[in-house]
Amino acid sequence: MSGVWIAFIVGLLPIVLILLISFVLIGGIKKGTKNLHGSLQLKKYIVFAYIVILFIAMLVYELMPNNHLELLAEEEVQVLEVENIELEEALKNYEENNLTERFLIDEWSHELSGNTLSIGYEGTDSYSTRFVVEWTDAKNQLIEGKEYRSNFIIEGILLDKIIPLHELYWAGNHLSVKEPIGINLEFSEFSNRLVNLPKASSGETYSYQNVRGMTYIHLKVPKHIEIDDALGLQIY
Repeated sequence: MSGVWIAFIVGLLPIVLILLISFVLIGGIKKGTKNLHGSLQLKKYIVFAYIVILFIAMLVYELMPNNHLELLAEEEVQVLEVENIELEEALKNYEENNLTERFLIDEWSHELSGNTLSIGYEGTDSYSTRFVVEWTDAKNQLIEGKEYRSNFIIEGILLDKIIPLHELYWAGNHLSVKEPIGINLEFSEFSNRLVNLPKASSGETYSYQNVRGMTYIHLKVPKHIEIDDALGLQIY
């Protein structure tokens, strides 16, 4: 369902609700004046109207866009941070496990036309991307690569789903990582449970500029290939 139709339905529901309640109450009052059981009948209509209100409220809640971000518990944040450390260690040790599979974004291969591979970064935050090079005994010119994205957390909020990804592209024997346009984040903290705010009071506002995540590129490179890494993007 498109956003236009959702907005139309959400805007129309209060009007329908008011009309429905009015008809129910008026009908109940009229019936209540005609017989001795009118008051009981009216109560039934009120209960029915209440149930209808709850149903419509649930429907409106489901149709409305979900723009809230969940504040994680401190223990959950620690787990995600440990996962980031374990992911980097696994990549450094050329390990493939459930953790690396979960953070895998893309994989590809590229054949060089010579014996030199150059890697570079387009943008201002080259630290947001790291290359791990695994040397192989292959005699061909084939480069195999995998791209990973680690957990990205700000103020106890996991932001992976809204942070743009880095882009990779080849130009001959040059592999370049293009920095995404960083998003600007501004959000206010709100909760109906005071215990859910261990670090800040309800209503506090946060603002971050040019937010990007952390990307890892794992390359399998034949030993006879020379790597030109002018920016020092490799981690060892």
